[in-house]
Amino acid sequence: MGSFARTWNFLALLLGAAISPAQTLHSPISKFAVEDLSGHRVNYSSFRGNVTVIIFVSARCPISNAFNFRINELYKKFHENTRFLVVDPNANESIEEIRTHAKNMEYDFSVYRDPDNVLSDLLGARATPDSFVIDKNGEISYHGYIEDTPNPERSKNQALRLAIEAALQDRPAPMAETHARGCAIHRAHPIS
Repeated sequence: MGSFARTWNFLALLLGAAISPAQTLHSPISKFAVEDLSGHRVNYSSFRGNVTVIIFVSARCPISNAFNFRINELYKKFHENTRFLVVDPNANESIEEIRTHAKNMEYDFSVYRDPDNVLSDLLGARATPDSFVIDKNGEISYHGYIEDTPNPERSKNQALRLAIEAALQDRPAPMAETHARGCAIHRAHPIS
């Protein structure tokens, strides 16, 4: 084993977790856990057979907050046939702050935390908002923005909605990958 590999394994051991690269488009999603706003761990392991939408949000980011109403509308439109997982991955936002924000926004969905950034690291999320669609085969079929602009009146591409519709119809997303724009995730640990 080379010096780099020994150093990498030692760092992984120090961090107490296996470090792996982010999942890629069209790869099967691995199991993971998030935390509900009561502090309880919620495990996700089976993605086959269901379409799952994962959206990373922030209580503080004005760009993320510009999409709150549209996220809620997507949830209302698709929640009967789709699992939604809305996650705040920011280490600088407390459970109480996230809970208050979710209540003030009158979300119809639950919000979760990713306290050690396991899920955001697994998926390669870097900003809020950032979104992913996992198709019925349990594979990532879309990664990117919710819409192409925070201003709903100027939006020309509702990429997330189109990706959800495609996944529900067992079709590939029209645009499998777009570039999420927003506020950088405040991670619990630095990433390389």
